[in-house]
Amino acid sequence: MANLPLPLKLLAGFTRLGGKRTSLPLPARCASTNRFMKFMDSFAGLSSPTVPAPQNTGFTAQEGHEIGLRVFRPFETDRLLPVWVYFHGGGFTLGSYDARDNFCKKIAEQSSCLVVSVQYRLAPEHPFPQGLHDCYEATAWLAENASALGGDGSRLAVGGESAGGNFAAAVSLMARDQGGPKILHQTLLYPALDCSGSLPSRDEEDTNYLLTQDMLTQFGNAYLPAGQDRKDPYCSPIFASLSPDLPPALLITAEHDPLRDDGNLYARQLKAAGVPVVHKEYANMIHDFVLLMPRYLKESREAIYLVNRSLCLAFQA
Repeated sequence: MANLPLPLKLLAGFTRLGGKRTSLPLPARCASTNRFMKFMDSFAGLSSPTVPAPQNTGFTAQEGHEIGLRVFRPFETDRLLPVWVYFHGGGFTLGSYDARDNFCKKIAEQSSCLVVSVQYRLAPEHPFPQGLHDCYEATAWLAENASALGGDGSRLAVGGESAGGNFAAAVSLMARDQGGPKILHQTLLYPALDCSGSLPSRDEEDTNYLLTQDMLTQFGNAYLPAGQDRKDPYCSPIFASLSPDLPPALLITAEHDPLRDDGNLYARQLKAAGVPVVHKEYANMIHDFVLLMPRYLKESREAIYLVNRSLCLAFQA
């Protein structure tokens, strides 16, 4: 086992007690993973008792389906607040907009912003690019309609972890390519940015620390239809043509994460393109460490501080 802090060693041991749980067929894993995400969110120690309960709303997409939005406000106010559009992780196939409630409350509280978690459609029933289109359409809708929720659509940022980080990066690219909406910042927490699976950390860090090569393969096959170009920049942003007019970015990566090289490479690429970037790779950390154990890990707490600091600076600019 890598030189993990004791809380992560215990968590890794707990996940291994499930034997072949991480090798189960995707449908058999969905319900247990959703429950696990909600349990870890409640266990993480991110409670914000003064933050009002979230409100569920939504809008009708151009294709006619409903896109759910879960809205977190830090306090009751008549003032319009900046907006952070959040895309949950889950390998494009798992999770829900209510899976990270305590994390969203904490960001709303500490960044004094409106956090809006998006209920995008999931693969395999809705493969690429349907979930991405939901995220982009939600971002564009909020830019125009956030005032109805108490937000200022002219001060808008995006972010997410893992697959949600993929969506945040891709939405930023789409906003540039399609002339809007204006995005002030992109927060990418251990993002999945290479659906071709070409980077070394996929094999070097193929452990049972929550995310394995087998899981990544299943997620990729579920999300990307047969024949889909896996180097399409909207599913693999590391292959995108980057430019300095993309939003400034915060990238958080973890040493023992199969997705480590995705974020590390993208940070270098953005910097080379002239995009302001704050990037930190955390030693001895695993995938999803930011949201797993901030109660016990100073690294998690520091990363959450970086998220809040980056958002506050972006919204004040």
